[in-house]
Amino acid sequence: MSPTQKAPWYSPVLSLRWRLAVVYSALFGIFVILLSIFIYSSTSQLLLSNAKPAFLQHAQGLRTQLTQEMCDTSPTPTLARFLQQNTTNNIDTIYLLDTNGKVLASSGGSLLNQPFSYVNATLFTGASTNLTYPFQMNRPDMQTLDGLLLSLHAPANCLVPQRLPNYMAVLTSYDNEEGILRNMLLMLGSTSAFMIVVGALIISFFTGIMFKPLEQVTLTTRELARGDLQQRVPFLHSRDELSELAISFNKMADRIEQMFASQQASERRARRFVSDAAHELRTPITSLRGFTDVLIRGAKDDPAVAQRVLGLMKTEAERMTNLVNNLLTLARLDESHVPVPADLDLVAIVVECLQQARQQTFNNCRLALELSTQERLIIRADQEYLQQMVHVLLKNALNYGCTGEQKRILLRLDKKAGYALIQVLDNGVGIAPDDLPLIFDRFYRGENAYSSTSPPIPGTGLGLPIALAIAQAYQGTLTACSEPNQETIFTAAFVCVE
Repeated sequence: MSPTQKAPWYSPVLSLRWRLAVVYSALFGIFVILLSIFIYSSTSQLLLSNAKPAFLQHAQGLRTQLTQEMCDTSPTPTLARFLQQNTTNNIDTIYLLDTNGKVLASSGGSLLNQPFSYVNATLFTGASTNLTYPFQMNRPDMQTLDGLLLSLHAPANCLVPQRLPNYMAVLTSYDNEEGILRNMLLMLGSTSAFMIVVGALIISFFTGIMFKPLEQVTLTTRELARGDLQQRVPFLHSRDELSELAISFNKMADRIEQMFASQQASERRARRFVSDAAHELRTPITSLRGFTDVLIRGAKDDPAVAQRVLGLMKTEAERMTNLVNNLLTLARLDESHVPVPADLDLVAIVVECLQQARQQTFNNCRLALELSTQERLIIRADQEYLQQMVHVLLKNALNYGCTGEQKRILLRLDKKAGYALIQVLDNGVGIAPDDLPLIFDRFYRGENAYSSTSPPIPGTGLGLPIALAIAQAYQGTLTACSEPNQETIFTAAFVCVE
């Protein structure tokens, strides 16, 4: 007995089809999410990597622009106007500082006349004339801004160097890039959700199609379990595992049907054996009981009567013995319990059987042998069983075929199409058309077995069934054809070895 394996906890909830659909959908969802994360991360890094150099170039451009405007002899520009004109989406705040780091002006109006505390104060004391110092600023809303501190140096041609501040601090939060990333994140999120839902539906649909043959196997299995052994799985025009499963299942179903049919046939044979044995043994047993009663009532005191009764009892005992032997022979043949076949010379066996039958002839019945071929007739069978089959056919011909004027029985041997033929011909009363299909049934005796003008022909109706079973046991056939009051032919055919 195979060990019992505990089913997973989700088995009562999800069938195998839906489990596979959920697994495939989950894997597809994970793939879509990872792909979205990769696209978002790559785009974010690309935008920021491009924004930082652009921010540096923009800040340096502002420094150049401020230097040119402050050194020009045109009407005096104001720092406030410069800051207002140059605060764009890419620049959040601009601070202009003096030599000590105090804020002279700012685009947002913050930190005026206060030290610019976002960089180290020591930086202003030893700052170079071409300073570009990056720093970060944390706003109250927890957003971090990138900044650049640039030194401002008046060129040699500057007419009014006193107008120029000493430092400029530029801050940016990359709002444009952050907006692009937010929109992209929203788009990727909605697209991923849509793809996951559509992918799950498609996977479920195709999983159902792929599992359709398995559902057919399940339905067929249920029908087989209910007793319909004719059910089969339709043939699948594919070479996948489900096709192999369907083929193996149909082979298993065929095997089960054959075994079930064999079991039923065996049970029928057993019941028929018991029924036939009980029916046929009832008569000799009843006769023996009657003869015993006769002896008990006083027949034993009369030697002549006792001798006659004992003779009848012996006849009934021999009849019962023959009946039991025939039934046992049929039982062994039905279960294929036959001796291993050997190569036999059919001519020699038939000649021996013919000689034995001539010793049992009566009514001046003549037995003749005819060889219609000069080839050797070698077949594979058991000698004892083959002799028994020939004896049955000859005895049947002697009982029914010696009633005509010719009183001749012909035993013919021939070979056709690789088969050795044994034919027994007689010209007796023949077989009635209604009896011909039934002569190989057990215990069946036709109308010619009984006659109002002559005593009934002895027999139990087991001879021809035994002969047929012997022929079939060694891959042979036995057939009969007859025309009433003209000719009857029994033909046994076996495969020739040579």
